[in-house]
Amino acid sequence: MAESPSESSPSAAAVDEAELARRRRIDALNLPADVLAAYRRKFDALDLNRDGVVEIRELVAVSRVFGYNLSREEVLEIFDRQDFEDSGGIAFDEFVVAMRKRAGQPHASGDIRTRFRQYDRKKRGYINADDAFPILERELGFDLSKTEALVDLYDKNKDYRLSLMEFVEFHKKVEALKQQIVEAFNEFDVNQDGFVDLEEVYAKMVPKGCTPEQVEALFRKADRNGDNRLDYSEFAAFWDIPID
Repeated sequence: MAESPSESSPSAAAVDEAELARRRRIDALNLPADVLAAYRRKFDALDLNRDGVVEIRELVAVSRVFGYNLSREEVLEIFDRQDFEDSGGIAFDEFVVAMRKRAGQPHASGDIRTRFRQYDRKKRGYINADDAFPILERELGFDLSKTEALVDLYDKNKDYRLSLMEFVEFHKKVEALKQQIVEAFNEFDVNQDGFVDLEEVYAKMVPKGCTPEQVEALFRKADRNGDNRLDYSEFAAFWDIPID
């Protein structure tokens, strides 16, 4: 005999109510569809195991990929203990609420200054391609020539260096490129072990017209330590993302 609506399980009703609450939190923000889609892409890049929840360990791990060595405590502070449901992680709606809060905080410019200081190790008040290269090599897989090209693109007064004001737009571009690389890395890393092996590369690239020989040559060139797998930095070099 089928259950009547009034006899449905309490657990199912609780799930439905939680889902409604999540939807209401997002709807209350009244965000444009393109903004919401951008947040979804960022959330999916952080959600390493694809379970719909970003856990603290995932936030810490991916924050390092993006160039920030954040502790568990710092991650909790950034997201203001946004885990409404005490689930041990942050669901998409909680992530969006947290990101909107963070975007509205007055110290946002301080984040840029902190990032600028990570580049400006010599404390000169500006950076050049040599300063940017170690970071862009690690995070984007850039060589020095490509780093120089990106710096030149945002060097508005052509003095071969970036001021803090010029760095703002440069930094936005770097973050956008990193986002694309992280998404590609997660797509290739099918078994989600944090590395991309040759078989995973074959599976993605051979159906698109590359020969196994071409794929292996590119893979071997990027595999700097010869361990037959690509970590994030090696994959970034392998991916060779264009600047434009």
